[in-house]
Amino acid sequence: MQLINPFDLILARLDQLQTSVNTLSDSSQNNPRQTTLDPERLLALPEAAEIVRKPVGTVRYYIHHRNLPATKIGKSYLVKLGELMNWVESQKSAETATTDKMLANRKRYAKH
Repeated sequence: MQLINPFDLILARLDQLQTSVNTLSDSSQNNPRQTTLDPERLLALPEAAEIVRKPVGTVRYYIHHRNLPATKIGKSYLVKLGELMNWVESQKSAETATTDKMLANRKRYAKH
């Protein structure tokens, strides 16, 4: 009776997995994901949240409290891609202005 080495079986399956991963990687590089950069494109909240890399609840908070432009249709919101990108840029500039003021105050009131 001949015993099969379990490590040979594991290595064979690992080789199969590596071949599958290589095939998927090559096919994804040949067919890059088509992203539409149309500024008039309407995004649902999950898509907008994915773009800004925040949870959906945070994007909803931004709509209600930080003036993220959105259109309410029924119970859900839609955001134009161009408006979302403009809002993100305006938030970046507002953040740097706030940071500059904070640093100026630190220098002004620093202990010497």
